[in-house]
Amino acid sequence: MRLLQNRLVHNGGLAVVLALLLNACSAIKQPSKPLALSLQEIAPHGDRDHFVFLVEHPTDKGFQPAGLQVEHVSKLEQPGEFEVTLSEDGMATGRVQIRDDGKTLWLISEDDYSRGMRMIYDPPLPYLNSPLMPGEQRAQSTAIMRQLGNGQAAGKMQVEQVIEASAAPPGQWLAGVHNGGVQLHTTRKLQSAEGTIEMNTTMVLVPGIGEIRSEGGVSGAPTMRRELACAIVGNRSIGDCSRLFQKK
Repeated sequence: MRLLQNRLVHNGGLAVVLALLLNACSAIKQPSKPLALSLQEIAPHGDRDHFVFLVEHPTDKGFQPAGLQVEHVSKLEQPGEFEVTLSEDGMATGRVQIRDDGKTLWLISEDDYSRGMRMIYDPPLPYLNSPLMPGEQRAQSTAIMRQLGNGQAAGKMQVEQVIEASAAPPGQWLAGVHNGGVQLHTTRKLQSAEGTIEMNTTMVLVPGIGEIRSEGGVSGAPTMRRELACAIVGNRSIGDCSRLFQKK
């Protein structure tokens, strides 16, 4: 009888130890899975890719359609570099230069035609990494301002950027239903002697298409929303803008 009791105590103690080990193993954080495996998968940017967005501005009756924005991608001579020209309702508004080195999509410069200014990031700002993992990414840079007309220097600003990447829930957009997307929340602060400008953007990207929806704004300005209406990505048509253009 004594021997049986000893065995039961021994086996019971062993069971407790095993349970503790199992609980400890389950408590260990499992490695995160990538949200996207390549830059072109989650943010296509091939030569002649074309994106048309329906823009909405806030009103007393909520967000209302306010115009169409177009982004057109062109490949530059420098390997891995692209130019994205921006227009709204047929009027050119700006230009963005990016670089794809296979691992990171970098923001090199931004042109604002309304202000006649070019903002050059030194070093370039990271926009997306490959593979894209969930979590937060921080970066710092210096924005060198130059006048577009003559290229003269127009000051500098210190830039702090925080990007939070996570899985986006399934949802509806103008061209259909999306699933398996990525949500990027970006906060960018530009600091100068005159003060700080803060930009916040929340964007949903879908594999094979890129941005389908975003909302954001600059400190002191109203929030703006836009949604992808149609696009040409890698010679593949997405959505139908014919009705939008008929309304315009």
